Amino acid sequence: MDKPADSAQPSRPIPADAHDRTDRLLYIGFLVGLGGLSLQLGMLLAAVDAPVYQVTRDGVQAARALFAQREMTAAQWPQHLWYPTRHDAQGLVSSDAESCEPGFTLYTSGHANVALLLDLEGNEVHRWEVPFHAVFGEAKHLNSHVPDACIYIRRAHVFPNGDLLALYETPATTPPGRGLARLDVDGNVLWTFAAATHHDFGIGPDGTIYVLTQSLRTEPHPQMSLLSPPLIEEKISILSPDGEEQKTLSLFDLFGSSPYYRPVVTLRDRAGDVFHSNTVNVIGPGFASHHEGVDAGDLMVCLRNLNLVIVVDPESEEIVWATSGPWHYPHDPDPLENGHILIFDNCATRGTTVGSRVIEFDPTTGGIVREFAGTEDAPLISHIRSCQQLLENGNLLVTESDAGRLLEVTPAGDVVWEYVNPVRGGDEGELTPVVSGGVRYRPEELPFLKSRTARPQVAQASAGE
Repeated sequence: MDKPADSAQPSRPIPADAHDRTDRLLYIGFLVGLGGLSLQLGMLLAAVDAPVYQVTRDGVQAARALFAQREMTAAQWPQHLWYPTRHDAQGLVSSDAESCEPGFTLYTSGHANVALLLDLEGNEVHRWEVPFHAVFGEAKHLNSHVPDACIYIRRAHVFPNGDLLALYETPATTPPGRGLARLDVDGNVLWTFAAATHHDFGIGPDGTIYVLTQSLRTEPHPQMSLLSPPLIEEKISILSPDGEEQKTLSLFDLFGSSPYYRPVVTLRDRAGDVFHSNTVNVIGPGFASHHEGVDAGDLMVCLRNLNLVIVVDPESEEIVWATSGPWHYPHDPDPLENGHILIFDNCATRGTTVGSRVIEFDPTTGGIVREFAGTEDAPLISHIRSCQQLLENGNLLVTESDAGRLLEVTPAGDVVWEYVNPVRGGDEGELTPVVSGGVRYRPEELPFLKSRTARPQVAQASAGE
């Protein structure tokens, strides 16, 4: 018998796994859509710098900093204190006594909390080796602990009686400063300034000390409100000769109210490091006489990240002069008596050539009147740190920090004295510690050496000895 034409055919049941696949696709589509909305919301919050975004951003930055700090402090050869060995020589390479400035060379090494004094033959005639925690104890002025192996003396100065002014620093924290101390000739602590002192200090004719300090700023600066906190606020702390703080000037305050403030340029803030001040030098009467508004006793400060050299009047608390120049990420602008500036141009941009140079710059003409970029066989290359000193005989003492090298160079560019840090690290001696702040002292500037009877010795040749 035939079936009725309108009778329904039985339907085929849908497999259970088809329902599951459909549900999964819908769920995945929901997650993708939710993710897209979240991404757009996050971009909107970031664009308006909303508080929710600030908390997330700050947390990520803090986590990155903590991981980097832990990695560096756990390393046997901490990064930024040790670099690949560039020169096979260890210790004195060459010395032309007749062409050299007489005296002794002070330098600090990244392998220890140490400052060493050498004669022109490369012999060590004195050393100050005092670990940071032996000076500052628990260092309660700091919010993080760093082992002494990750701390070094960034800048040092020897007084005629053999006292040493030592600035301790570490590459493991932000801010990097640890503190400033005056040690006697035997390394005993005379006084300390417990603050985040960093990079450099200058000493006035009356013994006043001007030292760079930093702090973390978590609130926007009123005159630079476009900068998003947290920020590294740069300061100059002014100390009496016995280490008592007289006052502290905020470079943010001074710069923000000066005619040299350019908001768009200053926004190049690399994780809050807006200025990266790295030098403070006391200006003498010669340089001041060549530049209107500048007086002897004013302070020359280098703002590395802005490629700017400024002059601060510590009495009126204002920036009275500034210049840029043909340099990139420079260090150590020295105000010369002829009105020029001697400066270490770390990342000299010369086409495809990678290297560094020391230049003498005339701010009135914008011209370079002297330049030394190393030799063909050994060009200067130090992307951070480094400095130079104009000696009385017209030579330059050049510190090539990354290479652990000190050079004395004539005005004609001839190397008449060369010394390479003899300390080596790494499994096969493939690492050399940085050298910071080489300074030449004439014999009459260090009369304490006459009373020291210890025999000169060659500076140590390997870490840990």
